[in-house]
Amino acid sequence: MINPVITAAAGWSEAVEERAKRFLDYSVGTEGPGVPVTVATLLARCQYDPVASARFLMLVPPLTAQREFAKTVAGFRIDGEPCPDPAAVARAALAHAGRAVAMADIHPERRLLAGAVCFLLRLARPR
Repeated sequence: MINPVITAAAGWSEAVEERAKRFLDYSVGTEGPGVPVTVATLLARCQYDPVASARFLMLVPPLTAQREFAKTVAGFRIDGEPCPDPAAVARAALAHAGRAVAMADIHPERRLLAGAVCFLLRLARPR
């Protein structure tokens, strides 16, 4: 039986597991005759434990996860070619997993605040 206190303290949850699985299944490209390369493949070839790495990236702050995974993607090659935009691949993979990786997604209140400020500035503009 899983002790809920220990798992909560460690950051584990069913949601984390589900996001980690989606993250590992994300396709970052194809090689050879159309063989898909997933995040799980990428992490394994970079000598990381895919499951532990995915769980870690689901628990750290979103922008940290994006930055750290982008570093890994930057050092990976598919068919000898480096990734042209590691940050975009990292963002897409994490978003596919269900992680908020854009500042507006992480802090939606800022988007609402910006909209309110624009509205108030329009009202205050002399006519």
